[in-house]
Parts: sequence; structure tokens; C-alpha cells
Amino acid sequence: MSTIPLQTMDSDPRVSKPRLPKAYTDEQLVFLRSHISGFETRTRGHVRGDAKKFALDRANEFLVRFGLPEDLQGVDEAEPRFREQIYNWYKNTVGRARRKLEGRTRSKKASDKGWSLSSGQNGITWNPEVATPTTASYASPNETPNAQASTSSQPIPPSQPSPQLQYNFQSSVPVTSASTIALNVTPTALRDAFITHGIDIATLSSLIQSYVLSHPSPTPLNTVVNCLFDAVSSLLSAPASSRTASTNDIIFNLLRRFLDACSYFPSTLVHAEVSGPLAGPRALQMAIRKSTVWSPLSSSSGPASLADEMERIAADRQRRKDHIQWAQIHAAALELGTLSFRASTSDMGYSDPSGQSFSEMMARDAVWETDEVEWVAGITVLRAIIRTGTGDRRAEYEQLLGTYERRWKEIKDEARQALVTEVLLGAQGDLSRL
Repeated sequence: MSTIPLQTMDSDPRVSKPRLPKAYTDEQLVFLRSHISGFETRTRGHVRGDAKKFALDRANEFLVRFGLPEDLQGVDEAEPRFREQIYNWYKNTVGRARRKLEGRTRSKKASDKGWSLSSGQNGITWNPEVATPTTASYASPNETPNAQASTSSQPIPPSQPSPQLQYNFQSSVPVTSASTIALNVTPTALRDAFITHGIDIATLSSLIQSYVLSHPSPTPLNTVVNCLFDAVSSLLSAPASSRTASTNDIIFNLLRRFLDACSYFPSTLVHAEVSGPLAGPRALQMAIRKSTVWSPLSSSSGPASLADEMERIAADRQRRKDHIQWAQIHAAALELGTLSFRASTSDMGYSDPSGQSFSEMMARDAVWETDEVEWVAGITVLRAIIRTGTGDRRAEYEQLLGTYERRWKEIKDEARQALVTEVLLGAQGDLSRL
């Protein structure tokens, strides 16, 4: 596709003025350059589109951290254009480095393929083709923004990847709008941030802090912990056969992600009078304690329609599923040592029990309740207690495990019985190694 001269496009508000190369700050340059090796590694992989997705994820992260460059604000489809620029910057930077190492020069046949760059001073012509490389706007790893600006008036020949560097990327890779997330952090956005590995821990922490600042309360992290729970639910909702990680691994990884994000909390972030990085564990501890109480749905007092009854049954089934999932989170938090946190209560006149003792009380009581969903929750937590316990309490744990084994025979729901079977066998193995 031929390039339209810049002077004929003055009426187009998108390109009415020549754009100078973006002068990045040192922090932005460090961020961009730190991911070059990751992009280069993926260009040599066998996964179609992996390198491009990596670059677009980095562009997304750039938008969250630094925002949209001023020269693109107000431009139609500014974010997609910016992400494509970042991708082309990585691709061209890696290509130049490889050609330099191999002693090759750029091919002069690239112009035949419809790739276009304007030769006017600092002018950039937007080509409608998605894969159009734009090399004029970004500094290479060894260039500074000022150095690039001084040389950008020279005609820039288009680059042509060598045969072994031909990229057959998908024309469209779905990417969540990062600036939208940053400007309007919602519970849904937080849930997605927990499960999106393209968003690093520092960015996740920043999103959490943004939400807390815009929703002040004595316990501002309650919603964040609920988003963590929803993230677990989202990943566990996939069929077990299609998952690449076990249930325990999924929960452990998300909990670690949350706890790592909490390490960035400033002292001004306070939850239930606990500030800084400890505010997160405190919020998780409070949510887990609240979740251990099971309250069955009350039956309707009057006659109900079939639709109402079906809705009540579905709601009850979901509540049971959530109760068990909270128990799994409880167990993982116990193994990670999160529940060992103790709030300072010297001014309140009572002692806050440790996570281990609270969990033991829950496991001892649950086995004597009447609802089988509590037995499932109790044995799940008991296994974590055994895994974190000491050998001198082996006989005590063995006796409690035997009580749960008798309860197992009374479970009527097949799915819950299968889950308890797996946990019981695992707990017995853990006990033998204690």
C-alpha cells in the first residue's frame, strides 16, 4: 500500500501536526528495555503469536504505570495504536540486534511489501495495515530520546526481517484496556488483575490501592478479598480436565499474588486499625473467620412457585460450594503462615487467638455439626493443620481424622464424598510422614 504524503493529510485531525519522537523518562526506558530479552526469547519459540502477545501485555502494563503519551491523547483508537507501536519497537529492536550480531544489513526489498514510513522531518504516516512497523518513535537500547530526535530528520529505510525472522502473528490479539482499568478500578477489574499474569505485582498493588483510596472505610480491603475469592472461583470453574494446575496450586498461587501485592502497601493504608503490608493478611484473616460460620437457608414460610423453589435450590447449592471453597482458601492460608498474624489487642482487654488455634477449633467443631458441607470444610482445614503440625500431636490428629472418616460414610452427595475421599487419603499420608 502506497504512503500518503503528510502534507496532503492536514485536514485529518489524527495527523494534522508532525509528531516528535516521544521523549521517555529514564524510568520508562528502563521498563521498556528490561523486557527486550523476554520478547527475543519468545520470537524463537514455537507458540504462534506469543511474542506479540508478550509485547502487547508490556504496552498494557506501560499504560497502567505511566498513562497514554500526550502525543496520542485525543487520537482515534489511541490505545491500539500505542500498543502496536510498542510491539513494533520490540520487533525492530530485536531485529537490529540480530542483524548486527550476524553482520548483516537491512534488506532493500521491504518497500515492495507495502511497508511505509514518511521521510519528512519527524513525521509519522499511519499505515492502515496492522503489522506496519514504526521505527521512528522509539529509541533502541543504546540510544537516548535526545539522540534519536537529532537523527530522526534523516530518511529512515524500512527494515525487513531476514527469512528466519518472518513473523506470522495473528492480526488481532485481545488486550484489556489498561488505562481504563487504572482510571476506573472496579471489583471486576481487580478480579481480572489477580488472574492476569501480564499485570505484575507492583501494578496489582497499585490497582488495589487506587480502589481503596476511592472507597474509604474502616475495612476497605473487604471488597479486595472478595475479588480474590471471585478470582479463585473463576479459575476453578473450568473443567478439571482442561486445567493446567491443580486446585491447591491455583489457590496457593493466587494467595501468594495477593500477599506479594500487600507488601507494597504504604502505612497510610489501614484495615481494621492494622496498617501497611499487614493490612492484607488482617483482611484475609477476618474474611476466613467469617466464612467458617455456616448458616443454612431458611425454608419459605408460605407456598412457593416451582420457579422460586428452583431458584432457592440453586442458591443453596452455590452457597455450599462457596463454603467449601472458603475452607480451601483457609487451608492454603494456614499452610502459607498467613493466619499466624495476630492483631495488637492490648488496649481492647482480650487476646486475639492465633490462626493455628482458631483453625483447630473450627476443625474440631465442624465434625459434630449436622450438615455434611461442614464436614467437608472441616476435613479440608484439618489436613492443613496436620501438614503444619508437629509429631508430638500425631495421636491427637489421628483420633480426629478417624472421626471424620466415620462421617465420610454418611455423606450423601457424590461430589462431596469424592472430594472428602481425596482429602482423607492425603491427610492419612501426611499423618504418616509427621
